[in-house]
Amino acid sequence: MHELLLYGQVPAGRHDQVLKILAGVAAMQPRRMLQRCIVYKPQREPEEPGLNHRRGGTQAVAAKPAPKQNKPTAVTTTLYYTKLVQKLSLDDFGAADGAQQPEATSLSAHVVDGEEPVWSTLFEDLPDTSDRGVSIRFTNSTDVLSGDPHAYMLASGPNQFVTEYYVQGHRYVHGNVVISLHRVLHEPGVRNLQQAPKTTLPPFAALDLLDPSGAYVLEAKVRVQDFNNATVLESGVNELKRFQTQMKGCVELSIPDRLSLDTRVRYKPPQAPPATSANTQARPR
Repeated sequence: MHELLLYGQVPAGRHDQVLKILAGVAAMQPRRMLQRCIVYKPQREPEEPGLNHRRGGTQAVAAKPAPKQNKPTAVTTTLYYTKLVQKLSLDDFGAADGAQQPEATSLSAHVVDGEEPVWSTLFEDLPDTSDRGVSIRFTNSTDVLSGDPHAYMLASGPNQFVTEYYVQGHRYVHGNVVISLHRVLHEPGVRNLQQAPKTTLPPFAALDLLDPSGAYVLEAKVRVQDFNNATVLESGVNELKRFQTQMKGCVELSIPDRLSLDTRVRYKPPQAPPATSANTQARPR
């Protein structure tokens, strides 16, 4: 599936006003949105971009060098960060009065018949360089219906836990456009110390804004299943642009820098050990 995207920014002081305007545009009341996003990174490092070598022993054979051609160098497999997303309610957070909750031993994604899944995995690709006036990227989301979602993510990569954060806001649906007005929260002083996602959540009042200004992000999204169908793709682009026109004068929606939505794992070449006197030999004269 592909997503067509536009983004805007709403100052905290205009939040309530924009909520009401969006309710009028979408002809619906806002749906509260509260999520936990757990970020994972592949354990193995990607090879250096452009590196093309054979592993193992080789024999040097004299051969005429091939002429250089204007062809792209073979690129090794790119690795990406992935997310585990949990739908939350305020009842899932710890008590604000400091009361101790029983510590859970693991996370559970068990779904009872008739209930919606709470956990899902999310992959988001780097947006392409399209000039259609909207940002376009490939994405894939899969519901987790049973078991320990954290253990599944560790084994599937294999991956390692990086960090977790929370998304709070409201969502609307306007035709095929999914609109969300949200901001990111985090637990201060904890993110760099965690080795795994929490099994018991902190009190909601203990979370701080990631952006101290309190500004909200307005995201407008259209999902396209058949990306290769030019008619379907153009219809989605036009619908998103119509919403962009509707919001002019209220919130300016635009295409963000595609690298700000980059989910690729950056390659860091290993540092060569410094030369020491132990491995330096002096040649006598």
